[in-house]
Amino acid sequence: MFKIEIADQQELLEIDYERLTQIASGTLAAEGVQEAELSIALVDDVEIREVNRKYLGHDCATDVVSFLLESDGPAALDVPRARGMKLAGEVVISTQTALACAAQYGWDAHDECLLYLVHGVLHLCGYDDQTDEERVVMRAREAEVLSRWDLVPRYA
Repeated sequence: MFKIEIADQQELLEIDYERLTQIASGTLAAEGVQEAELSIALVDDVEIREVNRKYLGHDCATDVVSFLLESDGPAALDVPRARGMKLAGEVVISTQTALACAAQYGWDAHDECLLYLVHGVLHLCGYDDQTDEERVVMRAREAEVLSRWDLVPRYA
């Protein structure tokens, strides 16, 4: 069972809460998560910069930040990584960054937000993108998960 709450703290982009919930639930299910409490916050660049600075020590805006608040064990290194896990986490998404990047990459800002959501949820499930090797694994998994909704991520 997944409990998903959405806090829309921005006014730049109209959000389809049902679709956001569907993608979040679908990503958790694809990763084999057994139970989850997930909070999704939609903010602007000023707010995500503050979150990034306060909690991660990075004084800049970013696309998405995720926080694993509770988990019943480490994720496996295979795919999917969170099979059987119970977790609680938060994903913070900048719709302002999504609007800018979507224009740059030539696709819809709503889809860019969904990419950020999947990326953030995958972080909660144990994926990382700090090394080239891990980035390849994470990007492949993002593409695989998004393809379930006929979305193809666009990157720089």
